[in-house]
Amino acid sequence: MEHVFVSFKEDRKVLANGKKQGQTNQTLLIPKGHHSFTLDGLQNYHPEKVDAVIQNTTSLSPYKIEFNLK
Repeated sequence: MEHVFVSFKEDRKVLANGKKQGQTNQTLLIPKGHHSFTLDGLQNYHPEKVDAVIQNTTSLSPYKIEFNLK
């Protein structure tokens, strides 16, 4: 499993490929590979989605994604 940290000003559910994976501002465990990340709820953030290949991460060095309020 790989590690991803998704930051956002609010607590939101994080979706990877349309499936709930956890909450923002926490390190998530995700299978290695290509994923499309979005947030659940209002579409008041940007970017609209983040496509990334997740590999070679650790709990101390997760892949970092940042969403911001529009």
